[in-house]
Amino acid sequence: MSSPKRLFALAVLPVVFLAGCGDDSSKASPSGSGSGSSSASSSPSSSSSSGLASPATKGNVSDVKVDTKNAKKPTVSIAKDKLPFGTKSATTKVLSEGKGKAIGDKDLVKADFVMVNGTTGKTLGSTFGETVPSFNMADNNNLPGLLTQLKGKKEGSKVVISLPSGQAFGKAGNQNLGIGSNDNLVLYMDIKGVDTPLTEAKGTSKPAESGMPTVKVPAGAGKQAAITMPKGAKAPTSLKTSTLVEGEGDTVKSGDSIAVTYTGQIWGKNTVFDATAKHPDAPNPSVFVIGKKQVITGWDKALVGKKVGSRVLVVVPPADGYGAQGNPQAGIQPTDTLVFVVDILAAN
Repeated sequence: MSSPKRLFALAVLPVVFLAGCGDDSSKASPSGSGSGSSSASSSPSSSSSSGLASPATKGNVSDVKVDTKNAKKPTVSIAKDKLPFGTKSATTKVLSEGKGKAIGDKDLVKADFVMVNGTTGKTLGSTFGETVPSFNMADNNNLPGLLTQLKGKKEGSKVVISLPSGQAFGKAGNQNLGIGSNDNLVLYMDIKGVDTPLTEAKGTSKPAESGMPTVKVPAGAGKQAAITMPKGAKAPTSLKTSTLVEGEGDTVKSGDSIAVTYTGQIWGKNTVFDATAKHPDAPNPSVFVIGKKQVITGWDKALVGKKVGSRVLVVVPPADGYGAQGNPQAGIQPTDTLVFVVDILAAN
């Protein structure tokens, strides 16, 4: 299946904002979902959708009011006499401009947001106070209007964005969120971090530890690693890691969003069950929150504390992987030990 349009994971609902129907669950990513981000679903009442015959287009983004008296829980409102609200084109109002790095078209962006259905004025959700992944500006599965409106905005900025349906979820809408085909979206966004991912591991090469698989990775962005298991060796029964390239960037902390490219293989079977190179949006990196139980335990244990730019070889026993259930769709049995080669390209 093709990868669906999405905004990014909204943990408070929790949902993934999909601009299409269905999900690409053919891959066994370390998050346990096909797209590399949270795939939990929510079913709010569809009554929040207006069923407008045509989009509202005469709104002014200045009619959107943001109350930040409680900085940890800001609210967004639109006066009833301004509803249904919508703008003819994607529009942004900068409430306060940050002094950090400007967002580029390949950057990893960390932002909190409140999302509102402009037609009804109903708040659909908020990420403030939640741990959610950053999103990749190079990922064309994100809402198109979001990408165009955020490009060039600076880290530290607070903005209000109005997205007509054609720049958001399109004619399909999003019934899980109660968004109709003609509903305008309004986002208040607080841009927390902007980082440009590396294209591949960068640092000092180091030999793998004794007894670990050997690894060869072609030069270039998102290339699939060739992993060779030690001949005749049994799979380790505990988690093993080996840093093949020692990066020189920031140290990955629990709760960080990390951008990575990776190859995953089953010990003893020479079966690559997932690799960035096989993803529809290759060579774009995948983005995960690390250290917060949003990925397999082996990744949380192995990658926190490593530096951006590192290439890490991780051998994951079943207990730290997919557990007693395995992952039948990916051909992973409950007894399978997994081997990952992970390039850490950014963290924020």
